[in-house]
Amino acid sequence: MNLVDHVLRRMAGRATTLLPFSLAIGLAFQDVAALARPLVMPLAILLLLLALVRTDWPRVRSLLARPGLAIALSLANLLVVPLIVWPLWHALDVWPGLLMALCLSAMAPGVISAAATATFLGLDASLALVLTLITNFLVPFTLPPLALWLLGLDLKLSVLDLTGRLVFIAGVALAGAVAVRTWLGRDRLQRAGPTVDGLSVAVLMAFAVPLMDGIVARTAADPWKMAGFVAGALAGMVVCNAVMTALTLPFLERRTALTAGYCSGSRHNALLMAVLPATVDPDIFLFIAAVQFPIYMIPALLQPLYRRLL
Repeated sequence: MNLVDHVLRRMAGRATTLLPFSLAIGLAFQDVAALARPLVMPLAILLLLLALVRTDWPRVRSLLARPGLAIALSLANLLVVPLIVWPLWHALDVWPGLLMALCLSAMAPGVISAAATATFLGLDASLALVLTLITNFLVPFTLPPLALWLLGLDLKLSVLDLTGRLVFIAGVALAGAVAVRTWLGRDRLQRAGPTVDGLSVAVLMAFAVPLMDGIVARTAADPWKMAGFVAGALAGMVVCNAVMTALTLPFLERRTALTAGYCSGSRHNALLMAVLPATVDPDIFLFIAAVQFPIYMIPALLQPLYRRLL
């Protein structure tokens, strides 16, 4: 075993500890974070590729052969959960921008990294991957009417643009994953599993760096407000997770329900930047920056709970 392989395997075993640390790197090196912004798309593709390499394909095929469960869970994430949390957020006395951002976040699709972090938490990574892809394909049809109805916000969202972007990301990642799996073969792939997981951790850490671009300046301008938005974002993730888990736990196997809940709490908030009108409350963009902290912290916070429940 060479040094790189050894380090990657050690990283895989300490994933939830290393992920929050990666935020500190981005905060400490703001110039690097700014320069790394163009890497967001390639890193997202690489992250999905690695998740597909490690995916349990027989499990995926069984989910797709009977797609009713995955589609029902995806629609619950995109429609039922937002309708449940909307009155909860409106009962809070918080900044109007934070209130709108929390509601919009609950309408967003699953984040691509959910499949990778689900692996580290012992959840059903294959189900997380399927839910992520389905919700991203469905969100152009669910987000605009919900935002208009609940928030009076008219989103100029192009179904063709969003779908085309996702098809490109998923297509490149799938082609790469097939090539890697074919090259490694079944036996080598099984032995290389922890190494691939460690590489996913490294990509997740690199992905966090450009997301921290400009965070230090925003925090310095209003530290209490940034702290409030980080706390609000964390609360939003926990509540969406809890709502989805409570809805599904009476009907589904525990691991499946916990995976659905985790995906509900892990939303692709950055998508909102591409669809929000220029006249929207600028605090929503502050929320999109603030939510990166809980996204990288939540696996470490939830891991002890999942260990006890699974």
